[in-house]
Amino acid sequence: MNQPKNIMLLILCLLVGLILDMVWVKNNINQTTINTIQNLDIAIDSHLNKIKTDLTLVDSNTTPCDKNNRKGLEQLNFDSPVIQEITYIENGLFLCSDRIKKSNVKIENSHLAKFEEQSGYVIYRATSQRRRIDALFFMVPTPNGWYRIMLDSRYIDYWIKQYTNKNQLSGCLGNTKDDFVCLNSSLPFNDIIFSEQIRSEKYSYVLTVGYTEASFRNAFFRQLPYAATIIIILSILIILLLHVSVNFRRSIKSDIHRGIRNKEFYAYYQPIVNSKNGHWIGAELLVRWLHPKHGVISPAEFIHTAESTGLINAITLHLLERAAYEKTQIQAENNNTYISINVTASMIINPRYVTELVSIISKYPSLQHNVVFEFTERETFSPTELVELKLGMQRLREVGIKWALDDFGTGYAGLSTLQSLRFDILKIDRTFVASSVTDAVTHSILDNIAEMGHTLHCTMVAEGVETAEQAEYVDDLGIKASQGYFYAKPMPFDDYLSKLSKSVSTSRSEVLKANAQ
Repeated sequence: MNQPKNIMLLILCLLVGLILDMVWVKNNINQTTINTIQNLDIAIDSHLNKIKTDLTLVDSNTTPCDKNNRKGLEQLNFDSPVIQEITYIENGLFLCSDRIKKSNVKIENSHLAKFEEQSGYVIYRATSQRRRIDALFFMVPTPNGWYRIMLDSRYIDYWIKQYTNKNQLSGCLGNTKDDFVCLNSSLPFNDIIFSEQIRSEKYSYVLTVGYTEASFRNAFFRQLPYAATIIIILSILIILLLHVSVNFRRSIKSDIHRGIRNKEFYAYYQPIVNSKNGHWIGAELLVRWLHPKHGVISPAEFIHTAESTGLINAITLHLLERAAYEKTQIQAENNNTYISINVTASMIINPRYVTELVSIISKYPSLQHNVVFEFTERETFSPTELVELKLGMQRLREVGIKWALDDFGTGYAGLSTLQSLRFDILKIDRTFVASSVTDAVTHSILDNIAEMGHTLHCTMVAEGVETAEQAEYVDDLGIKASQGYFYAKPMPFDDYLSKLSKSVSTSRSEVLKANAQ
């Protein structure tokens, strides 16, 4: 990767990191808001519960406005930093308070309207009729009247701020009637961008906690130095990893180029057998790389790079030419067996590449019969590509090639497509074979796949046969050929050739006995 690309990638990583950081800060402050309002609600509810409980105890043991009652109210006032006055109200009149023995003063209509028509606990804000100060009133009902507790609103405001300001949040306590009317009305609730609200059904208050754009910016910039450090480190690591990945791919690509030039790619042969008697009727060629430093390398380590770079085309041509010589030796042992070579649909869609294949096949007589090309059903192609695919397949049929569809049952090819492409062999994917004995659903699917193969008049090959039970079930379905570790693992050509003649008329029981040994 060159320098300008590195700079662009670094800038992109930083921008993505900042966006993710903003999302993280937003989620974090949202959760902080939720936690804060829940804790604040618990604290307010607990505080009001205590006032109500203590007041109920005094009322149950005394008569309103007698000496003991006023003494009890006075003690409640003395014990609480937030209570300023407790008054007993009946029939719209102040009868007494914790400080005044008898008054019989009529309550102002503005106060009466807040609670007169209600039956439960009431919270409202108003100017005290006697003291002329702004206060928060908490009304507790009795059988004949009300106790009105005048709370210090400045204390409540300060208390809410203590809960919210430490997290740069804004808090507001209002009543259910006025809803968003805050007791601490100076708070910037018009600028709130996110808030949570809890409505107390018991005490008729509404608690709101949220944050403004300014709060969000402060939270973001407060942790930005730490986030920026992490973002920069991660961005550098990502660039380094991409460098390693790109260089690794380039290294593999150049190594594959060298391997092709030095003819280091060759095939392992995995036998395809007659399902009834175990006789070897063919073999699939599986590519291997004999690396000068690392020895035999499985396709899992290089096939993806080979396919993505197009080098698989050259490897396939090399394997085909090598197979021409090896098949000559196979014919000397058994002229009825075939070899199967993997290709991709994209190869056959390419007319120029098909011409190269035809040229090699025409050059070697051994490749002009008993050779099968197979590609997987997992590959997809457009209607236009389907036409090109049919033309390419037909050109290769004309020089003796037969066609197999690998991984049958796992792709998207419809019956009409399969009929138009005219496959000679359908290879049933190993996943259906592996679980056919134990899973009833897969068992049924495999039955339907086998039936579809018979409908298409294709030879069926069951892949991935690994147990005697699977082998027996495949045979019962009328699937004529099998391939898998139960019969034989992939092996070098020399091993395959030496064992080919010995495989004639081998029964399944003999295979099972050989596996046991």
